[in-house]
Amino acid sequence: MTDILPPDEIAADTIAEESLQASERDVPGLGLAVGSRAKRLLRSILIAIPLIALVVWTVTPFLVTLSISFKDKVEVFSDPSLIPANPSLNAYTDVLASDSFTTSFTNSVVVGVGTTVLTILLAVPAAYAFARFRFRGRHLLLLFTLLPRLTPSIGLMIPIYRIAIATNMLDKRITLIIVYTAMLLPLGVWLLVGFFQAIPRDIEEAANVDGASLWGRLRHIVVPLAAPAMITVGVLAFREAWNEFTLVLVLVNSPGNRTLPFELYKLQGVEGIADYPIEAAFTVLTIVPFILFYTFVEKHVVAGLISGSGK
Repeated sequence: MTDILPPDEIAADTIAEESLQASERDVPGLGLAVGSRAKRLLRSILIAIPLIALVVWTVTPFLVTLSISFKDKVEVFSDPSLIPANPSLNAYTDVLASDSFTTSFTNSVVVGVGTTVLTILLAVPAAYAFARFRFRGRHLLLLFTLLPRLTPSIGLMIPIYRIAIATNMLDKRITLIIVYTAMLLPLGVWLLVGFFQAIPRDIEEAANVDGASLWGRLRHIVVPLAAPAMITVGVLAFREAWNEFTLVLVLVNSPGNRTLPFELYKLQGVEGIADYPIEAAFTVLTIVPFILFYTFVEKHVVAGLISGSGK
């Protein structure tokens, strides 16, 4: 006679058999999961390597400059380590106490703010016209606005210099503002055109029905909605005006009108002997204000660039 197993043993055997079958079914899926995780890990590594290289390439010069600014002349050559043995603020004290730094810093602020304001004032109506109005040759004219950006600034030095002499505008800060605005206006127009095209027309049409004029719609509807893009254009314009060197080298002669890049260039001196801690401290004091300013508007800049690139 065949032995009859108790119900508990039959249930246990059934559960064990089902578990074995489930594990056999899951083996192929487990292999696919492991392969998927390996692919994701490889993809992350391939993305991380260039990003790490970019960060090292960008941050290393700044760290070296920061390190040199806390050293003295002897330590710069005797101790190449990144951490100064005897950190000192003498270089920063000397730079801040010099009239050349305060004067050039003021000039850079005036030229940067003036360029930013003038660029936005001209770029907003021009970009709005390209985005909203339909006229013959619109796309071709928009393409031609990029020509100043395609020409190297060094190639414009002689024509701009001759124009400045002919108009008696040489060695003036207003000349720098006008020239920088002319160079940055195409970029500002292109960024704002894409942003204005992303704004729904229905909003302006509703305001038009309520009796709003063209300038009223532009001022009260379009400009508030385009604030991120305008901040982006302003930051880019200010950065270009803050760092520009080649044109200011041609258009400015007197020490009272020099900007920070020109004054940093003059630190070398006619004797050719460089004071590296002073130059490093001057460089740090030049770029830190812009970095601090950029940290406050960074999210608006990113939003403006993304929205402007949507068209």
